[in-house]
Amino acid sequence: MKHKSIFRTLLAVALLVQAAFLGAQDFQGTATYHSATKMNIKFKSPVGDDALSEDLKKQLNKQMQKEYTLNFTLSESTWKENESLSGGGMSASSGGVTTQVITMGGGNKGILYKNTAEARFEQEQDVFGKHFLVKDELQKYDWQLTGETKKIGNYNCQQAVYEKITTRKSFKMISSSVNDDETKENDMEEVQDTIKVTAWFTPEIPVSHGPENYWGLPGLILELNNGRTTMVCSKVVLNPKEGVELKMPSKGKEVNREEFRKIQEAKVEEMMKKYSGGGGGTFRISTGGGQ
Repeated sequence: MKHKSIFRTLLAVALLVQAAFLGAQDFQGTATYHSATKMNIKFKSPVGDDALSEDLKKQLNKQMQKEYTLNFTLSESTWKENESLSGGGMSASSGGVTTQVITMGGGNKGILYKNTAEARFEQEQDVFGKHFLVKDELQKYDWQLTGETKKIGNYNCQQAVYEKITTRKSFKMISSSVNDDETKENDMEEVQDTIKVTAWFTPEIPVSHGPENYWGLPGLILELNNGRTTMVCSKVVLNPKEGVELKMPSKGKEVNREEFRKIQEAKVEEMMKKYSGGGGGTFRISTGGGQ
């Protein structure tokens, strides 16, 4: 109860500061984030080569080191991955077996727009070359203050956590042999995950924005960890002379969050059937269970 009371007080103060900024100027800014994601690849091969899995793991972890830009005003923001040389598919070979890894949602370079005043978002998404424009309400996070503090750069930050049990679908393809008599199995299983998110926000920048879909704290989120991915802000520029452009997402067929989730699952199942035609080994593709 004490933390909830502190949270309400911080939120009220942030709103007052926002009002002061709004009366004085068109408050805006830009923040640069760097992220790193650790992936656990489980691979079983008839040749029994652990180096195959390690090679794929190194490739995937390298691809998951990304840079993003968050442009924001008091109530609106856009989030976009910056261009990089890393990308593309991943594969490794050993003993005549070639394994490919297909990821969902990890390479999206579309624009994410959030409007915290209206609690809504719009996001460009890509599913194996097909473009979608997802529009829906922003998810509300039941943030809990922990009382922990630290400095990130020049800003004093406070810690908030969020925890939720989610369900995701995991598609698994198993090939038991590389011979003509090989047996194959395509499975779809539901897996429950406990998502624990830790955020560090600074009331010194009085906006309710953060990386990706995260928002709802009385200050800009400068660091966030959701269990697999850590995102850290490396640079903040407030009220730049050239101003901040909030480019709205516009590409793709318009769908809501639930419609997009079903499209993802259907496409993954289709790809699993396509890739079950040859080669030994095991790989998984997962959808859902995120935010």
